[in-house]
Amino acid sequence: KYHEKNETPNTPAISLIWALDVQLDEFFKEGLTKRFARHASMAKTARAWAKKNFAVFAEEGFESVTLTCIRNTRKIDVSAMNSFLKKKGYVISNGYGKLKGETFRVAHMGEIRPPELRKVLGLMAKAVKEQSK
Repeated sequence: KYHEKNETPNTPAISLIWALDVQLDEFFKEGLTKRFARHASMAKTARAWAKKNFAVFAEEGFESVTLTCIRNTRKIDVSAMNSFLKKKGYVISNGYGKLKGETFRVAHMGEIRPPELRKVLGLMAKAVKEQSK
């Protein structure tokens, strides 16, 4: 019925449509090949950090290019680490469901750049060191 009247069945999320438009402009300005390469490079950096300090949760060959899920092998308090990071302007995600506290996730996608990822990984290392005392 709505289609026949050239209307939407509910209020469209206009702000999300505008955000998508802006983000698509950013994609094509950077170039998709370069963007994909940046994400792959940051994934490699995040996985190397995870392997050095903890362990990567995903089986080898099944890792994400946009997010690294880290197995909390050192049994740190992920919420405490996140509180520390928030004070510095960063945030990571705890595992969810049965994996809460057992894993945590670091995103490396979108507008995140390599220097920013390296900074958050450095801050995470500092938070881990503080908890190990």
